[in-house]
Amino acid sequence: MRKSRVFVFLLTFFLGACAQEEPTHLDIFYTADAQGFYQSRPEPRFANQQTGGYGVLKAFLSQRTEPYLLFDGGNWFGSAPESAITQGAFITPFLKEIPYTASSLSDKDFLFGWPALRGIVRELPYPVVVSNLKLDNQIPWPMHDYQIFTQNGIKVGIFGLVSPEALRTHRTRLAGFSVQNPVEIAAQMVALLQSKGVDFIILLSALEDNTADTPADALLAEEVPGINLILSANKDHETAETDKINQTHLIYPGAKLDSVGFVHVVFDKNNQVQDVTFEDIPLVKDTWGEDESLAMQAQHFQDETQHKLNARVSKSEREIITLRGRESVLGNMLADCLYKWSKLDGAILNADSIRSSLPAGVITEYDLYKMYPYGDNITFLTMRGEMFIKALEASLAAKDNFPQIAGFTVEYQVGQSGKTIKKITLNNGRIVRPQDTYRLAVTDHVLAGGFGHDYFIDSLEFKNTFVEARQIMRACLVRQKQVSLPKTGRWKLVK
Repeated sequence: MRKSRVFVFLLTFFLGACAQEEPTHLDIFYTADAQGFYQSRPEPRFANQQTGGYGVLKAFLSQRTEPYLLFDGGNWFGSAPESAITQGAFITPFLKEIPYTASSLSDKDFLFGWPALRGIVRELPYPVVVSNLKLDNQIPWPMHDYQIFTQNGIKVGIFGLVSPEALRTHRTRLAGFSVQNPVEIAAQMVALLQSKGVDFIILLSALEDNTADTPADALLAEEVPGINLILSANKDHETAETDKINQTHLIYPGAKLDSVGFVHVVFDKNNQVQDVTFEDIPLVKDTWGEDESLAMQAQHFQDETQHKLNARVSKSEREIITLRGRESVLGNMLADCLYKWSKLDGAILNADSIRSSLPAGVITEYDLYKMYPYGDNITFLTMRGEMFIKALEASLAAKDNFPQIAGFTVEYQVGQSGKTIKKITLNNGRIVRPQDTYRLAVTDHVLAGGFGHDYFIDSLEFKNTFVEARQIMRACLVRQKQVSLPKTGRWKLVK
């Protein structure tokens, strides 16, 4: 009897030891660069099967039986027309329905400026992680510089990097922001996460490839050891890509949300990585199904959007051109709209906010949103002539962001020290004098540094009208069955 008990004990011990020897694993899913493709559609890459979108992704995830981590790399809306109407907020209802663990940001997410982006991030039920983006030397709330999760006994640390190009592309919309050196921040994050006992480090990367020879993520992996997995975004390639640099695995899941990347990581008993495999899983509707609620929501939103985008606003005999480096017909026309609406001494727009020309023929809502995609409000300023001249002169120094004006003309000179304003004359014939006061209409973006300076802050009075510039522009164009084009010549170069 005693021998039988010993045998049972030894057998139980042996089986228990074997169970402990079984490898631990992590299942990681990853999406990036959805770019506004939020619903399923016939996909040529998969024989025109109905593929992709958040409804199919949700249905796919609901069928997972193993625990998983799910990350997203940003570029949520890109250039989708719905983005222009909602400043990207149309994507929020879909993102909230997907059980993401965390996400990061990519360049196009900054298109509409920080207030719009912050509004989206605040609504998400999961953390957004960006480690090298600073606002006044701090990680901008409500974002995080890193996060730590535990799955299957594995301690996972993540951090995120954005490309310096994000600021250069949208610099006038991100006053006060800075992007720190990605290599330096990556090294700091790896050291920090290792000090916290993390077993597996993931980088959510949106670094732009500045050289065709070696991708930015590959360069980073060579320079910063200790990163186990780099999940890449901001590449706009339709197909998935993988690579390995030293001990770092690099994964890109492809764009437009027609598939999801799956990374399977196996660990030994000491939580050391044994194996990493990748699979590109097509989100085919016939295979996985589609969440009915999200599909209906997507269709309703698309129908509503298309109806609004196709609505006629006005008509033009010829294309109305915008120019960022000098006075333009479109800039004058839009400034005129603000000037006539405000009934003040003048109006000033920055050319960088006018993103495209208006076409010849019928001008639709989509053309208007594409032309001016920002939700800027109009602010009335009361300024002394001295500061008016100083602020306008500083605006002349802005590269590819020429002041578009209405209500006055300007004479200026170009010398060794730059451009100098000699005289400003209002439309009523008054010459602007340093000690007199004048009332101007500008966007709140201009007031916040849209020209790269804050001289417009030196005003005597401010009044935010809380009326959108685009709303005023639209009403101005609607009143004209045929758009009347102004002449140029409001800026006069003199000797």
